[in-house]
Amino acid sequence: MRNSTPSSSRSGSSRPAEPLPLRLAWRPSILLQGALASIGLCACIALWLSELPLIATVCAMPFVIAASLRRIAIERRAPVRALVIDAAGAAQLDGVVLDTPQLEWRGPLAILRWRDGRRARRLLWWPDTLPPPARRELRLAASALVTRPTPDSMAP
Repeated sequence: MRNSTPSSSRSGSSRPAEPLPLRLAWRPSILLQGALASIGLCACIALWLSELPLIATVCAMPFVIAASLRRIAIERRAPVRALVIDAAGAAQLDGVVLDTPQLEWRGPLAILRWRDGRRARRLLWWPDTLPPPARRELRLAASALVTRPTPDSMAP
């Protein structure tokens, strides 16, 4: 009778292991909120440097500041979302299957686009919300999202 347990599992598996689905969380970006604040500040400076009359500049400033603060508040209150991409290429966001999901890369930004009925939707992952290991996993899972044309869609 053996007293020790085997140190490794059997290597003669009959079928390869299926890849695990990618589970990724999206959360609001602090970098985006900072960028929105700097755009609002630049808009205020641009008002002062323009050739508007002083009264028009003073009247427009509260609107520019309010619009900037409103957009930052909207970004800050955005809920955390859960994205799941399985090996077959089906993507789910918060448990809802996405219609025609597409993943694009713009430098350090990852952009997920999909259709929700007639409306186009998108999520952006900024560098502060997507660490490098998750970025690599998302790039690998993105190959499953590629929609291939049907054979009859090509010209004869």
